[in-house]
Amino acid sequence: MVRHSICITHYNNGPTVSASLQSIISQIDHTYEIVVVDNMSDDGSEVVLREFASEGKIKLIVERCSRGVGRQIAFENATGEYIIANLDMDDTFKQELPEFLKFYHDKCEGKLLLATADKERWSQNITLGPRSLIADLGGWRDLQWGEDWDLWRRAGRRGAYRWTTFSLAQGINLHEERRRARVKLRQRYARYRDMLRLGRDIFSPGERVSASQRAIARLARLTSPFYRSYNDGLGPFDPYDSSCYLVPDMGGS
Repeated sequence: MVRHSICITHYNNGPTVSASLQSIISQIDHTYEIVVVDNMSDDGSEVVLREFASEGKIKLIVERCSRGVGRQIAFENATGEYIIANLDMDDTFKQELPEFLKFYHDKCEGKLLLATADKERWSQNITLGPRSLIADLGGWRDLQWGEDWDLWRRAGRRGAYRWTTFSLAQGINLHEERRRARVKLRQRYARYRDMLRLGRDIFSPGERVSASQRAIARLARLTSPFYRSYNDGLGPFDPYDSSCYLVPDMGGS
């Protein structure tokens, strides 16, 4: 019987996808399943995923989608009582997933837990929670950026959100191809657009903003009304609020 479903979204992680999956598979048993949604990768990594699927090691869905929709598709195709999201394929993982799950069940049972790394919080955003809670919150929504923050905020509104520092990611694909100017501009636009759709401010008070950033922000403000709004009027949300912090006491801390 599957208890934990590992839900993964994937796009063009050819250099790391095999090692990443192996690092997960090597530490799980029959009580786990892995569901991967591939956003029609074109770097050859889909072939690797299909090999894992043919061996029965993963359940694979290939579909063009935003990151939020991909997470939701994985969730809807999972069968476990608990959902582990964001063990994505640009990372390899330490052999500490069982310890992390023990920490969750001992300290955070029934709530949604964010596990970030010790220092650079942006480098790891693993989310774990009961299927029933995630379903009741409405799951992930059609966003390219901020889809996890959006789910955390809804859980926080109900008092069902916690976070901790438990480092699971080990090797990281830095995606050098994303450093190209055109790619960076496209990603910045998507981030600004989706922040507006969530009712978030693009810039922080006092933040230094370049002319390029201002231009992209103007474009995002002009086009965001053509996309579905997810501004629920919930107001600001800090996922790293100290009042929601759980002190780690396991090896991953």
